[in-house]
Amino acid sequence: MKFILLMAVALIATDNGRCAGTERLEGATYEERALAMLRSVASIRPAAKDENYPKAAAPYYAARLALGADLPYALEKLNMAASYRVAMAKDRLARHAAYAAAKDKSTVRRPGPALDPFDKAALVHTYFIGKKHIPKNTALKIRDYVALWDDHKQLAGYARGAWNYKLMMDASGYLAAEEWPELVDRAGLTAPQIKEATRKRLFDGFHDIATRNFSEYGAPIYLGVNLCAVRMLADFARDPEMRNRASMTLDAMLLDIACTWNQGYNTGSASRAKYWYSTDTGRESMASTAACAWLFFGAPESIRARGIGEAHSIWMAAPGRYRCPEPIVWVANQRSSPFLHTSFVAAMGSSNVHRRTWHTPGYSLCSQWDEPGEPTSGLYKESRRHMLKWVSDKPSSTFVVCMENPAKPYSPKERRANALGYGENAYSRYMQHEGTLLGFYAVPEKMKVRNREFDYPFYKMYVPFPATGSIVRRIERDGWIFCHNGSMLMAFHSAKPCKWGKRWGNHDMLWCDARRNAWILETSPLEPFAGGGVNAELDRFAEAVVRRVALDVSLLEQDPPAISYKNLAGDRMDFRWQA
Repeated sequence: MKFILLMAVALIATDNGRCAGTERLEGATYEERALAMLRSVASIRPAAKDENYPKAAAPYYAARLALGADLPYALEKLNMAASYRVAMAKDRLARHAAYAAAKDKSTVRRPGPALDPFDKAALVHTYFIGKKHIPKNTALKIRDYVALWDDHKQLAGYARGAWNYKLMMDASGYLAAEEWPELVDRAGLTAPQIKEATRKRLFDGFHDIATRNFSEYGAPIYLGVNLCAVRMLADFARDPEMRNRASMTLDAMLLDIACTWNQGYNTGSASRAKYWYSTDTGRESMASTAACAWLFFGAPESIRARGIGEAHSIWMAAPGRYRCPEPIVWVANQRSSPFLHTSFVAAMGSSNVHRRTWHTPGYSLCSQWDEPGEPTSGLYKESRRHMLKWVSDKPSSTFVVCMENPAKPYSPKERRANALGYGENAYSRYMQHEGTLLGFYAVPEKMKVRNREFDYPFYKMYVPFPATGSIVRRIERDGWIFCHNGSMLMAFHSAKPCKWGKRWGNHDMLWCDARRNAWILETSPLEPFAGGGVNAELDRFAEAVVRRVALDVSLLEQDPPAISYKNLAGDRMDFRWQA
């Protein structure tokens, strides 16, 4: 009832599809935060070029439908988008058939994809959110788009391996089959058959997620997609068992995020981190997964509205049955004293993954250790295996030590580098003890894969230092780079020489041209060095690090290499290379 009353207030505040106060989002409860997000997204109109693409535009229509605001616009555009996608899909399916039948393929242009699971999920989810407002004619177009798919019986393409594709495909297919009993898909499956096939895969997937964790753990964008797909079932499935299992799976997924959450910052290693920006996140740019979590867990300060990745997060703000259990919310918000969280993901690709996050009131440091498998593992293409995030009123309060790596690790013949800030080098390892992180790498000139050798030109280390104001002061002393970050202090050291390079966006870039190296990231709360202002605090921290720590790299060049380090607290860390 409270949520309905809050929505009524939103309707009064809405004027021509625009709402006041959309720059920052805040709220003391889930209902208040969800309303703030809905109002913000409902104040936006998609670009004209995106209006007919549900993945890009449906979130803005769905937000209006959830609020009951600006309905003529939302219903007109939703109907146009559904019509366009059905017509486009039919046209491309016909062209695919012509291409397949052509004896001389050079005379026929290969068409683009006919169907998109993001569009399918967006249309079905929008339908259920706005069902009471949506005309039958539009609803049947959404049904007809689902009917054009032919892989409800057996998933194909990316949906065989990528969790976001699997969950979007099966959740939307299952709900459509429940809603429209007359539905028959392109492969001839009836609604009961679609429900049977998707139900089994969904239940198997829910079990996998809840008992083993899953391969899109920590993903700053795709995990948000997964959350929204499962939420669709928890809210709208008619079958009580499906709703119950989906709700419990959401509980497990949100508990995992709660353990890496710190006051609006999600600091956990990630299996799929699309490009640098997806993990350079915080209250000023949350990305979809953190924005979904923020709805349930909140933050002590407001967040920036334009950084929430609404295409993949707004669905969690819509009214529905699901609510995150209070004990999980409690776990997410207990950050008054330091502690270590550890977790395990079974068999991510060829490697089991061991994750850890060290939380303090001012920052969090995370890393993962994955049992080395083939250097061609897809694990390395998009993963982010460590990061530091600190509480700041400035953007980019994120620190990561990066390395060059191949764009396609599973294709060793292709010698193309991945984008800056994207992916991991297969020959790097990490060791973390509370607030200390050691990095270690030994990159060969030749990569051996199944008794074959390939050149491996990817080895340089580069370290982006944010220049947005999130680092208040930075100094260099005795081979270390010391930073005062406002809420905490950090120090970085490379055993091999480094040089400053050309600035990259809003980051100063430090580079190291060595195939074998070790580095240290030492962190500390501000309190042990507090007093006298930024300069005095940073000087005391630098003096303590230089005086107390000790790095032994005498075995770095041997095979296998090894290093030993005594950290700021006096604890010794011995790290031997594991090939």
